[in-house]
Amino acid sequence: MNISSYLGRAAALVPSQTAVIDLDAPGGRRTFTYGELWDRVRCTARGLVDLGLERGDRVALLSANSWEYLESFLAIATAGLVAVPLNTRLLAQETRHMLVDSGARLLIAQQQQLADKPQLMELPELGAVLIRPDGELPPGSIGFEALAAATPMAAVNLRVETLMSLMYTSGTTGLPKGVMLSHGAWSVVADQVQRYLSYEGLERTVHAAPLTHGSGFLVLPTIAVGGVNVLCARFQPSIVLDLFVREGVTNGFFVPSMIRMMLDEAGAHAGPFGSLRTLYYAGSPIDASMLKMAVDRFGPVLVQSFAQMESPMFLSVLDREDHQRVAAGDGKLRGTAGRPVIGARLRIVGDDNKEVPFGEVGEIVASAGQTMLGYWNRAEATAETLRGGWLYTGDLGRIDADGYLYVVDRKKDMIISGGSNVYAREVEEVLLGHPQVSDSAVIGLPHAKWGEMVVAVLVSRDGCQADTGALEAFCREKLPDYRRPKQFIWVDALPRNPYGKILKRELRERLSATITPKPPVTTKLACSN
Repeated sequence: MNISSYLGRAAALVPSQTAVIDLDAPGGRRTFTYGELWDRVRCTARGLVDLGLERGDRVALLSANSWEYLESFLAIATAGLVAVPLNTRLLAQETRHMLVDSGARLLIAQQQQLADKPQLMELPELGAVLIRPDGELPPGSIGFEALAAATPMAAVNLRVETLMSLMYTSGTTGLPKGVMLSHGAWSVVADQVQRYLSYEGLERTVHAAPLTHGSGFLVLPTIAVGGVNVLCARFQPSIVLDLFVREGVTNGFFVPSMIRMMLDEAGAHAGPFGSLRTLYYAGSPIDASMLKMAVDRFGPVLVQSFAQMESPMFLSVLDREDHQRVAAGDGKLRGTAGRPVIGARLRIVGDDNKEVPFGEVGEIVASAGQTMLGYWNRAEATAETLRGGWLYTGDLGRIDADGYLYVVDRKKDMIISGGSNVYAREVEEVLLGHPQVSDSAVIGLPHAKWGEMVVAVLVSRDGCQADTGALEAFCREKLPDYRRPKQFIWVDALPRNPYGKILKRELRERLSATITPKPPVTTKLACSN
């Protein structure tokens, strides 16, 4: 098999139908039909081979969402090469690590990205293809259109377990690791998206989040149903809301912070959003009040999934109906990540690797068809994570008697205070329910008596901070004593990596030097990303 067959099939069935709309192409909006895109992809694949690349060679992609990115990704697959998507928000040293670690032979990049990271061009034996070049090309590089000038080639036929991509982890606990995903894994995810996002013919999928991460997994299923991939170079809430109406967008992938920004903007937007059928989000849950606001404003369109890049997108799903139950006040489902999807098995195990009873917390382990082949050149980390056919996620959770999964914390972020386990995520969700808190991170800091004390780092809503007494009273109503934060720290923004994950290790390092154990207080700290 080869995942480029999704495009080949669509080109055969609906060659004149629009496949891609790039809203930010030079000169304005640019569209491609399925027939045009398939011809270009096969020509670009041949161009890659003519550069001397051989099956299995790694090709890195460094670009904002664009038709060139999408074409390159599919051409890499067509030629039997391996894609290495790189987040454009990464620092130069992080990007360099991924290029060196993956052994990439070619970098396809927007020229501006290389202008911001000139040291990438200093890597030996790394060729460069520049997207939308401006001015004279740097030595050793060629323009993107030169690739597509070749004659088309047929897609290479591959086994389902053949490596398709190296997707680098966010690196919150160390150097990013390359997650090896096969053609088969990408195909499984495409099938899951069609099932759980209820894809129909003529889907119009907006890509406002980076194609290098979650949004990229919606490309193939959109192609599979002959739909349109609508590309935005960057996320702007007002523009996305306008696209819901102007382009008849039916679905898209978002992270909770993007939904929050759209809700803040939606009050001034006319709406309604009649064509929108799915607001799919992942990465973290959203608090109940925000969920209700989203259902009220956009309708019964929310779908959430739990997974990680090691087994991407769908291990469990909270569907539209369950979201409506939460919005209607069903406290039982508050904070759940839904139930396991078809084809995935989830277990909750203790430190002895035995399953714990329903309702008890342990590590979430999973078995699914889209699970990674392993970590690139990381045999020890692979052996630790993949054991006996199961993926050990490093997430702590519980499953109730009805099969609903609740993710309570990262295993490495659990706080042990006075001998009791405190799950930061559960405390964070309580704090997000306070009307003056817009973002929260809960960490444990060393304490002579308790071992660790619970500290809440908060971002205020509209600059209006709650006082200590109000926060203490709020927490007393909702949390037992050992889970209540002993200190409250207000910051302008929480430090996050380019994937949007809170850098708790950085918070612990920065706060350990400034915080001393004392009675509950509220502190203002200059701590931002």
